[in-house]
Amino acid sequence: MEPLVATRHGFAGDALDNAVQRPVWHEADARDWPVTTAPANGEVDVAIVGGGFSGLWTAYYFSLARPDWSIAVLESQRVGFGASGRNGGWCSGMFALSPSELAETFGRDAALHAYAASFATLNEIEAVLLREDIDCGWHLGGSITSATIPLQRKRLQGDLAKQHAVGMSEADLRWLNADETRAEMNLADTCGAIYTPHCATVNPFQMVLGLARVLRQRGVQLWESSPVTAIEPGLVRHTTDGKPGAVRAGLVVQATEGYSPSFRQTRRAMVPLYSLMVATEPLSPEVLAQLNWSRRATFTDGGRMIIYAQLTRDGRIAIGGRGAPYHFASRVRASYDIDDETHLRIAQAIARHFPAAADARITHRWGGPLGVPRDWTPFVVVDRESRYARIGGYTGDGVASTNLLARTVVDEWLKLDTSLRRLPFVGHRTTNWEVEPLRFLGVNGLIHLSDSIDRHEARTGRSPRVRTALLKKFL
Repeated sequence: MEPLVATRHGFAGDALDNAVQRPVWHEADARDWPVTTAPANGEVDVAIVGGGFSGLWTAYYFSLARPDWSIAVLESQRVGFGASGRNGGWCSGMFALSPSELAETFGRDAALHAYAASFATLNEIEAVLLREDIDCGWHLGGSITSATIPLQRKRLQGDLAKQHAVGMSEADLRWLNADETRAEMNLADTCGAIYTPHCATVNPFQMVLGLARVLRQRGVQLWESSPVTAIEPGLVRHTTDGKPGAVRAGLVVQATEGYSPSFRQTRRAMVPLYSLMVATEPLSPEVLAQLNWSRRATFTDGGRMIIYAQLTRDGRIAIGGRGAPYHFASRVRASYDIDDETHLRIAQAIARHFPAAADARITHRWGGPLGVPRDWTPFVVVDRESRYARIGGYTGDGVASTNLLARTVVDEWLKLDTSLRRLPFVGHRTTNWEVEPLRFLGVNGLIHLSDSIDRHEARTGRSPRVRTALLKKFL
């Protein structure tokens, strides 16, 4: 690991001391409804486990398609408690796997169909926000992946060529030279970037709460503080105030993403990887002018250890990254949300990429788990005999994908004649992750390997052949 000092100036070891340990998005908490818990014995047409984007979007589209059905969402905490209320605020049309990578598994036509549906999802979400009067700071500014060093430029241009070869157009993904990139945002170092228009920024927590408000108005039951202990065919078992209960349903939808290892049937289907974030104070007009973040496009660099950032509506830099350790047996605990070393390295990335903001005060820091399937591929699983469905597998790109897969699972269950049912994710079953301790050793080994490759490339300008080959083999 690099020493905990700023790479340019600012962000010394005490930079995080006064930062509050909660998401900056939570400053606008508009929950104005009382907590309603699940009944000891209940019966509904659809019971959805998980009160994040996946669960809420699924409830929303079921309520549109079948307004006469009884629908309930069961959440162990409050709606938006998980990644949906803590993420980086990117609503991206990109999946974790590129078009060329999806094509390798499902074929070119299926990959292009999936990406066309994903790009169109941004229009669908924007239409819902307007129709339902949900104010969450929606801003469609696109996204930039910048090459910080020449080696990254070569890698990004090679990857872009693959996407064009498989059928992506210049309108979807195009190259910006260094001057064009700096016209989008004044980065300290850039050798050019890939730009896509298919990305918006949002306050994800406001989006969650807006959806929850709409669902309550539509008669959907939001049963909060009701931890689910087991999912059985047509049955959800839960505890409320320490007392066991059960809800019978014509369909049970599991929408638990990073918390999936808590359930028997998905114990090894996903691993919870922690992604951490910090946010600066609102930047001064002078600093904003120097940043020249003209379209407020989201930003990530071309490294293997992911860094992601946005300029918020109120002029903050909200920036996050991976690198926090995976915890043995897929454990998820509140204490893992805060990691001093990881948070400081994320803060240092501000000084490295946006030196104009290097002295900005860090006001918030937070984190949480996201779900990663073994093959990094989303899925829509429907088992009619067991009256069970499951969606997920977003690998950190879920703000848009949750909407897409929610619409898909509704259409699939109702057997509607739509193009969504032809998505390659329908019926896709991922392989399980390895058993422990292999999972612990393997996941953390890949995290450290990615970090070491980035540091080697930044120092030497060359890719370490053996380590890079190992990463490609096991990732």
